[in-house]
Amino acid sequence: MTIARHFITTAALVLALANSDFALAKPEAETTERNKQFIAQAFQQWAAGGGAFFQDVLSPDVVWTIKGTSPAAGTYRGRDVFIEQAVAPFAARLSSFVKPTVNDIWADGNDVVVYWDGAGVAADGAPYNNSFVWIFRMQDLRATEVIAFLDLTQYDAVINRIRLDKQGDTQVNNQQHPYVGMWVTSDGRIRHELLPNGRYDEARGTRESAYQGRYEVKGNQIDYWDDTGFTADGVFVDENTLHHGGMIFRRRQ
Repeated sequence: MTIARHFITTAALVLALANSDFALAKPEAETTERNKQFIAQAFQQWAAGGGAFFQDVLSPDVVWTIKGTSPAAGTYRGRDVFIEQAVAPFAARLSSFVKPTVNDIWADGNDVVVYWDGAGVAADGAPYNNSFVWIFRMQDLRATEVIAFLDLTQYDAVINRIRLDKQGDTQVNNQQHPYVGMWVTSDGRIRHELLPNGRYDEARGTRESAYQGRYEVKGNQIDYWDDTGFTADGVFVDENTLHHGGMIFRRRQ
């Protein structure tokens, strides 16, 4: 009887420990899958040309490290710093921003690794192609730390080949047009200013300069290249009406 009771007690303890390990493993597996799906969807939206990848994925205080020995390599502290110092100077030199093709994604808990290829077109018409490995450390579905590997010789070639003027714009096709000025939605929430230097500055609600980048006007068509990476377009229906992003803007006199 004593042996039987001892066996039952031991079996109960083993079962309890096993259930405990399973209970611990299940949340970790759920975290892994949730982080993997979040990053995968963010890349899908980027590839489709919609959304703002860096705003959607990075925490405001992210620490982004580019590995290598070129001037672009190093650590950028804060999302705005990273965009201003690393993303925007490169985006300003492109006529077609980099479109990602994900080769594989691995995840373990709060760590997500993405191996992807990117293809774009520089402002001088030359193709830009590169391969990347980005390692994300996630917290509450935002990346708090990123380590990036890429061929920096390709990045540097675009930076060194295409010069910017003092306003940070490429020396291509920035001729004057009749649409310079402020364009506003009827509710006043989105204020979209086309600057004479070929740059735009868009405010949304109380958020000033929510989006910035360069633009080109050809006839009544307008194309945008945002500093954060996405592209967009629009059409001027008349001299006081702009259709852009599914919205109607009126010129503010």
